[in-house]
Amino acid sequence: MAQNDLIIMAVAVLIVGVILYKQINKVTQNITNDDENPNLVYSRFCDAIDNQIDILRQNTQEDMILEPNKKDEILEALSDFSKELVFIESLNSKDSTQWQSKLFALLSRLDSFVESNFINGEQLARSIKENLRDEFNRLGLDRD
Repeated sequence: MAQNDLIIMAVAVLIVGVILYKQINKVTQNITNDDENPNLVYSRFCDAIDNQIDILRQNTQEDMILEPNKKDEILEALSDFSKELVFIESLNSKDSTQWQSKLFALLSRLDSFVESNFINGEQLARSIKENLRDEFNRLGLDRD
């Protein structure tokens, strides 16, 4: 009987061990997902904004600006937008309202800048807004 008791206890310990292992994995996976989500997703959105700024740089180089003699000023302003974007990313805030308010302010200024400095600026600004809105939705930020 002692051998049967040992086998039963070993099986019981094994079952409890498997259950604990699975529960610990669930908890740590949830913690990892919660920690990554805000910063990682907003960082990806910042990358999408930076890609749009790069397109504007290319448009500037191709003289698609209203005043070609201001090319250097426009390129400098676009660099400033990129630097500000890097600064926003470096804040590493977990508060989505802070991310959104800072990005909204940047995008509002970028929108005005595009409309006033580029040929077909309103159409270009609208295209940028649509691209960023699609990226915003794709990343799931519209659910925050």
